[in-house]
Amino acid sequence: MDTRPTRRTINTHSRRSFMLGAGSALALPLIGCGGGGAGAGAEVGGAVGGGAGIERPLVAETSSGVLSGQIDGQVISYKGIPYAQPPVGPLRFKSPKPVDFTGVPRDAKAFGAASIQTNTTWIYEPATNQSEDCLSLNVWAPTTGVSLPVVVWLHGGGFRSGATSMSLMDGQKLAQRGVVVVTVNYRLGALGHLAHPDFADPDTGATANWAVQDQVAALQWVKANIKAFGGDADNVTLAGQSSGAMNAIMIAQNPKWRPLVSRLYLLSPPNIAAPYGLSLADAATYTEVIAQKLGTNPKGLIGLPAMDVHTAELALFGAPLPASVTTGRSGRYRIAPIVDGSTYISDWTRTPFPASLPVIVTNDLTEGSFFTDLYDNLAKRTTTPPLPATNEALAGLVAGLLVSMGVASDQTANLISTYRQAAMADGRADVPGDLWTEIFGDSLRRSVGVRLANQVAAAGGSARLATYMHAILPPARGVPHCAELPFLFGTYGLPYYKDKVGAGPVEAELSQKWMRSLTSFAANGSSVFSDDTPWPVYAADRSDSARIGDVGAGVSFGSPPKVAQLAIWDTLLGF
Repeated sequence: MDTRPTRRTINTHSRRSFMLGAGSALALPLIGCGGGGAGAGAEVGGAVGGGAGIERPLVAETSSGVLSGQIDGQVISYKGIPYAQPPVGPLRFKSPKPVDFTGVPRDAKAFGAASIQTNTTWIYEPATNQSEDCLSLNVWAPTTGVSLPVVVWLHGGGFRSGATSMSLMDGQKLAQRGVVVVTVNYRLGALGHLAHPDFADPDTGATANWAVQDQVAALQWVKANIKAFGGDADNVTLAGQSSGAMNAIMIAQNPKWRPLVSRLYLLSPPNIAAPYGLSLADAATYTEVIAQKLGTNPKGLIGLPAMDVHTAELALFGAPLPASVTTGRSGRYRIAPIVDGSTYISDWTRTPFPASLPVIVTNDLTEGSFFTDLYDNLAKRTTTPPLPATNEALAGLVAGLLVSMGVASDQTANLISTYRQAAMADGRADVPGDLWTEIFGDSLRRSVGVRLANQVAAAGGSARLATYMHAILPPARGVPHCAELPFLFGTYGLPYYKDKVGAGPVEAELSQKWMRSLTSFAANGSSVFSDDTPWPVYAADRSDSARIGDVGAGVSFGSPPKVAQLAIWDTLLGF
């Protein structure tokens, strides 16, 4: 006899409430949004806590069942917790539906499966356990304390890769500092991002953006359940890196979901708006092309094996599309969030950020080197295409980038000249390869991160801005996209990372500063580094940007690096 718990049928009203927040306890507005609830933890001796003498049992009762965790030192972890029904069968390309396991015991000691995805990157270990049934989250909680700050982590990976089971994003060390840490798996690639009118969800009306809806469902689960782990549901910091950071911004800019978060901690959010990414109409055509390749129509994709859909979409990566498709020109981000006016309201780079929501924005000094000039010390090989060796080759790459972003190619010479002059003024190399790395990284990440901080500062909001400047280990070079992640989680010394980013005393100090900047921010909206250096709110005169690791493990403050180069993007993109 099969003794596994069965899911109860959820009526239409409760399904609709789950996503839209109408009459549902999962979407009640927060109290004191932006500053934390009345019981929020306070910084104490480099860690945060509240009610430290209160111990909690290993068992937590939640809407996903009665969960049995495991203890490691002063932290209890709960892994593989389903926060929504598996998005399989008729639920593929549909809004996530709630689970109802109340009262059913569950062993929560193993990570859930990763979404079907594209393996792998320099920073991500291969996700060996992959499945379409991937909607789970993990919780690390201190063994004592109540009303503790909560950090919810959305991983990056270009909307195509990433999994919370990776050792990189283990929440143990952050939780040791007195916060409750939640990491979220969500749909990736084609299964998380294909869009078409034929996919319209009967409850929400959504036709796109399944991945960000998954993340909202996880936040709603946190709102309803985090008290069982000692967390304060009214003090939730949403943290994310790269694609995860962009998703976090989308959630914060949507009035339906903004009450679910108190503040944002963003690492390297990207700019992939159309025409670089797909428009809603072109995304539908893209889905139709994939369906045709598989001998079916968009609705027919729901009944095919998930791996077939995934593989068919990968085969179109960067390939020419019908002449009617005028967006998604880069190919790189045809799988990404799509402005639909409901889930993703409008291009985040052109939408005012909520001035009442405290935010931290960080970038790596040479973001672009992850994509253009990356050497993997562990694999002992270069993982990126050859750099341009001539000015002619550089001009061709830059022209293609500009066109993909909707900028006329006749701006190529002006852009290259700006970067060359700035590099020479700073005493840096102006060879074509280095200029390409700078231009590529600034176009998609550094320029929009600094612009976001400038916007919030000008509106009188609370923003903090930082550039991470500690180079990875030679023979690799630069400070590429993702270089700070092992330090944020304290996992830099693990075998997969130590030979890439370092694991000496400087790296240990850097990690302490990264972790405390997050946990202190989560406590009450202010932020300090591990040596008690306060991280000031970014000023409109740009004088208070943090430089982390500019000399050893030091932190200094001043204007963001390479401002002259960033300014030209505002002109080219019409900001």
